[in-house]
Amino acid sequence: MKKILGLILALSIGLSSVFSQTKTRDLHVTYIANDGFMLKTKHHKILIDALFTDGYGYFATPTKETLSQIMNAEAPFDSVNFCFLSHYHKDHSDSKLMNDYLSKFPSVKLITTKPSLVFIDGEQFRFVKLKKQFCELTPETNKSIKLTIDNVTVKALGLKHMPYIEDGIDIEQYMKNVGFYINMDGVGIFHSGDTKMEQFKDYMAKNGHWKEPVDVAFVYYELLNNGKADLDYLKKTINPRHIVVMHMPPSLYGEWSKKVEQLKQTFPEITLFKDALENKTIGL
Repeated sequence: MKKILGLILALSIGLSSVFSQTKTRDLHVTYIANDGFMLKTKHHKILIDALFTDGYGYFATPTKETLSQIMNAEAPFDSVNFCFLSHYHKDHSDSKLMNDYLSKFPSVKLITTKPSLVFIDGEQFRFVKLKKQFCELTPETNKSIKLTIDNVTVKALGLKHMPYIEDGIDIEQYMKNVGFYINMDGVGIFHSGDTKMEQFKDYMAKNGHWKEPVDVAFVYYELLNNGKADLDYLKKTINPRHIVVMHMPPSLYGEWSKKVEQLKQTFPEITLFKDALENKTIGL
């Protein structure tokens, strides 16, 4: 009997050791459209760039069914803690949806810039009455602001919106874009918003060595589109363990599904979502 008890004890200790090594910092990712995702960790759930209807005839938009689920807090969109918004272009944010969502769920906090808040308030009269739910972070271009709220650390990065030159004028020069670094239950998340490599390099040049660990990077697809030198630069700077490609026009899905396979030579863990409500659990 003593031998049997000893064997059981030894097995228990061995199994305990195995389970203690099991990865518990999973990130559950649900694709909504374009730059829009729901991200869930052990204790928190966020929406980012998720409430919109207009893709300018070029970018993917949420399905009516998905928006209905979000607006009614149906699973998996129940118990959301935060809404993040990188900027107020209509393929990232719809002012009425944002106003209605925050009004309906007063425990949800909106994390975005002052220009985005001003824009939404201009389109939705009395939006400012919800200001208790606002967490305004407005870094200057190529600077950052850090905040910890409800045990989630957020760093807003002043990543300039990628330029769009028309008649010699950058028509995006007044658009305030921010990237986010979010540490949520020990998971390090980077979301670039709409920035290209030139703007990202400008930010890095003025801020020095990237210090925060990036488990999962959600990156604008053109950050991955300029060859080995830029890929090596991303690896050298933020060095993400996993990459999610975003802001992919549906017309390019065929081309990029092949390109993603090639990108695995540099980033073995890389994902390109295509359809609304596609989801993936990323074990870390």
